[in-house]
Amino acid sequence: MTEDEYRSDVLASAASRAETSACSLREGFVEEVLDRLREAGEIPDFELCPEIVTGPMKKKLEIDAFAVDEADESLHLFIALRNGAQDMPPTLGKTEAKDQGFNRLLNVFECSRDGWLGSNIEESRPLWALAKRLERAERFSAIRLHVISDRCVSDKLRELPPDNTKEGLPITFQIWDVIRMKRIHEARSARDELIVDFSQTPSGGLPILPGPNGGSGYRGYLSVIPAEVLADIYIRHGSRLLEGNVRTYLGRRGNVNKGIATTIAKEPERFFAYNNGIACTAASVELDTAANGTLLIRSATDLQIVNGAQTTASLATARRAEKPLSGVFVPMKLSVVQTDLALQMIPRISRFANSQNGVRPSDFFANHEFHRKVEEISRRILAPSAGLVQTHWYYERARGQHLNDQAGKSDAAKNQFLRMNPKNQVITKTDLAKVENCFDGFPEIACKGAEKSFTSFAERITNEWEDKKALYGDDWFKAAVVRIILFRTTERLVSEASWYEGGYRAQIVAHTVGRLAVLAHHQSSGGRLDYQKLWQMQAVGGILEGQLLLIAERVTQVLRNPPKDGQNISEWAKQQACGKATLETQVPVVDGLDTFLLRLAEVKAAEREALAQGKIDDGFRAVREAMSRSAESWQAIRDYAKGMRLLTPEDARALFPVLTTPPKIPTDKQAERLMSLLERCKNTGFSS
Repeated sequence: MTEDEYRSDVLASAASRAETSACSLREGFVEEVLDRLREAGEIPDFELCPEIVTGPMKKKLEIDAFAVDEADESLHLFIALRNGAQDMPPTLGKTEAKDQGFNRLLNVFECSRDGWLGSNIEESRPLWALAKRLERAERFSAIRLHVISDRCVSDKLRELPPDNTKEGLPITFQIWDVIRMKRIHEARSARDELIVDFSQTPSGGLPILPGPNGGSGYRGYLSVIPAEVLADIYIRHGSRLLEGNVRTYLGRRGNVNKGIATTIAKEPERFFAYNNGIACTAASVELDTAANGTLLIRSATDLQIVNGAQTTASLATARRAEKPLSGVFVPMKLSVVQTDLALQMIPRISRFANSQNGVRPSDFFANHEFHRKVEEISRRILAPSAGLVQTHWYYERARGQHLNDQAGKSDAAKNQFLRMNPKNQVITKTDLAKVENCFDGFPEIACKGAEKSFTSFAERITNEWEDKKALYGDDWFKAAVVRIILFRTTERLVSEASWYEGGYRAQIVAHTVGRLAVLAHHQSSGGRLDYQKLWQMQAVGGILEGQLLLIAERVTQVLRNPPKDGQNISEWAKQQACGKATLETQVPVVDGLDTFLLRLAEVKAAEREALAQGKIDDGFRAVREAMSRSAESWQAIRDYAKGMRLLTPEDARALFPVLTTPPKIPTDKQAERLMSLLERCKNTGFSS
């Protein structure tokens, strides 16, 4: 795929977003690009905040989005330099990136900190809320300024030398251009190349000891890293150093550990003895040998901390507070994993390294069976259509699948694929989680950002999967698609409403569809919306559009009148009290709503039928997957399971049919046990 092709895909996806939600092409572009960067682990959850202001002395203040990274307490500000031309536009230069990008973002920060911005724009604007938040904030660990563009820049421009604000806060500058985003997409490990330099340490590198040979594609090392070096690396690169599950874990806990802080303050020389150290992974390392024969690491590419985030963040906090760290040293285990094994090994290293901590199973939900099942259904079911071509609602189990499925196709085949799988019918994991949270009665969680929303959804699915997985079948998928349609329709309706003043659309939409679900439940005496009827329509229709608009207007009033004067609306929308207020607010009921409702008895009957059919489908799917493997493959699985002491007598009996010659068809229960055995083996390192 060329840069031109990748850029065309980004712009087409952005245009689809803009059309669906009735926003500007620039806003659609910003949301599309930042979603890709967030899912790649390059940036934290963000909030859109498109604003252009003329400041004091005619300064240009401009911003498109912002984020506060809970894992490293840094502030991220984003601005788009979008060309939008069909052909690849000219290269983005350093002067333009600074004058029209970084400087305008920095002006937003400085004019917020000195109080000018919060005193000179209307309180209803989202930028006012951000300005007051920055004005009142005590201190951030760093300011990270980002320019996103549909143009290309030279490699040396993508990350400019750091600087400092007037207050002395470190500033980093990054440009995310077409080439860089394409590289992330093609890496599959979903991280941009991050090179950590150890050559500036006193030894000219980090002294290490090689560990045992871990087999093809893996090497292990042990080292002791000075706390100052580790803290400086974290301050420089922030949570990009943290493996995704660890970042989420650290964000939930806060980043200052009192025990670590006490040891640093009172017994720094015993830190090495008291602390378990950190575990890291890297794609590659540059090695050297010192004059005395000591092996050194001069740099590490794609370094990620998979265990020890609390230690690292606490040391960085102490470093920023100018606490002495000269006598503090941290044990480090480094696993160098080649790129083609990274997706398989790094999550396992993270899982096992964190097994002594309270990291929950839902933190590793990205590879859950739920996603494979939804993906399979989405590729099979065709949506009703009045035209000649029926289409799929395409579920992206992994970011970039929709684009990857077009790779290598001729223009005619690609066009056929897009007719069957249009961009405006792509559903991402985080989109699904957000919408399901809203309809399940948790709009405030959906407002907390994609990652927290996804984590909450993951916990619910993980907890009920074994008992209810048969319910997640064809009918559930059709209903989920309808909920997506309702959500996206609400985005458009709010954008076009005469009463909409701009800003906070995401919060209004989340609480609106949540209120619709509650209204449908009450009006149907315990039932819900008739999702099958709406699936056949593949649209919302005038009656429900009218109902959604009425709800949205009432919800907006609740959101714009928080209980505390001056309270940030986006923060109010994240609170449980806000969810309770919006879900209970009185709304008029439009005529005809009852024609789109199912009574409780009808819902129960539909669930019983779906459960029975789901069990049949799951059994058939398990048998098909079991029979797709050869007897030799199952023999290898059995031998591995025996060696790892994973094989139970029930597993051995289930293996009997598939190990005979010729193989026999296992029963549904035997096949499900075989697939469970295979999953257990994979979780402990088996690869097939």
